[in-house]
Amino acid sequence: MNFDALSLHPQLLQATALCGYTQMTQVQQQVIPKALQGQDLLVCAQTGTGKTAAFSLPFLHRLLKHQAQQEPLPRPLSVLVLTPTRELAIQVGESIKNYSQMTQLRSVAVYGGANINPQRKALVRGVDILVATPGRLFDLIGQHELDLSSVEQLIIDEADRMLDMGFVKDIERVKSLVAPRHSTQMFSATFSEQIKALASKMLDTPQWINIEPELSGSKIVQQVYPVDKRRKAELLAELIGKHNWQQVLVFVSSKESAEALHKELKLDGVNNAVFHGDKTQGARNRALEQFKSGELRVLVATDVAARGIDIAGLPLVVNVELPLEAEDYVHRIGRTGRAGLDGHAISFVALSDEKMLQEIEKLIGQTLPRHQVPGYELGAPLPERYRQLDLTRQENAEGAHSRHARGAKAKSGRHGHKRGGSNSGAKSSYASRRANQSRRV
Repeated sequence: MNFDALSLHPQLLQATALCGYTQMTQVQQQVIPKALQGQDLLVCAQTGTGKTAAFSLPFLHRLLKHQAQQEPLPRPLSVLVLTPTRELAIQVGESIKNYSQMTQLRSVAVYGGANINPQRKALVRGVDILVATPGRLFDLIGQHELDLSSVEQLIIDEADRMLDMGFVKDIERVKSLVAPRHSTQMFSATFSEQIKALASKMLDTPQWINIEPELSGSKIVQQVYPVDKRRKAELLAELIGKHNWQQVLVFVSSKESAEALHKELKLDGVNNAVFHGDKTQGARNRALEQFKSGELRVLVATDVAARGIDIAGLPLVVNVELPLEAEDYVHRIGRTGRAGLDGHAISFVALSDEKMLQEIEKLIGQTLPRHQVPGYELGAPLPERYRQLDLTRQENAEGAHSRHARGAKAKSGRHGHKRGGSNSGAKSSYASRRANQSRRV
């Protein structure tokens, strides 16, 4: 179905055409008509399915429809979109600006890790739509008296991630601060029992919409590469060079792993940067822009990048380490194969990763094909450099043990000498006191 089949405001249809949108995705076809009616919705859809347009176009249409009756700026805030992460807030904010580029509607994204003053001043000038992370939202409410009482449309994006990050109380508080009569749409990657329980508290007789994961991820070719845990960085560097990969988003499970892999790739001459929670927002933005522009071949990231990052035409995602939660695998590979394009996702799997791989395959309902890279077979003898490294580590460990033993022996000797000296001193002191006593007597 085409977008022009909907009775959307002409300015929105112009904007979607400029964005290159023609055919609606599954989630857009099912969400937009119901959202235009103002119904509460609980939507299950994976990343990369077009859900931002699905929830944005209906509220933009309603705002434009009533724009003539609205007060001059500063107008009261009408729409609030809650997101769990800064990256997602930025992405959603940019998308809403693109969809509303032919209109006079104003929107702003607020999030932590950035100066609060420009965000506050933008709100003072007046906005129709606010995209916010919970922490920064409550900073603005508590410190700068942001008023949500005029909000008639609440969108909760990545609700499952909100639960994981402990934002349930924040969502409940937001619900109590918006207008008594409002509609709520909740988007989640899964229909877990926790999401259903949250929806029963937050939504008023909601419509449930479920976009099957296989429909959204069908254009992503997924493969598993068995490899020894110690050789994952080596394999990645070899594949990048062998296949001349120019844009690879690499996921690891921790900040420490990200930094270690960054150094390994740098030694191999692969231009790369890291993207994780310990980096400032400015550093993360710079790394992402350099990666998008092609200045970097590899972006090494933790799961902070698994949601909320939209890289147009990203050809490849590599999981050097599998995620700690199976659901995050779906979000990771959702960075590729977006907007109907083909994508490729590769996971490096060691013997210790098999249990998590089984959980992932159970979640996605398929067994992922294995591809064995010659020379990297599991159980094959390690290259000489690894054996030499192990030998060096063993020698260092033995040397450290020997030094510790010698130190302990010397310490014991010193303690024994002190004990002897101390006893001798005590005896000498006792004899001296006895002599003094004798002299005094």
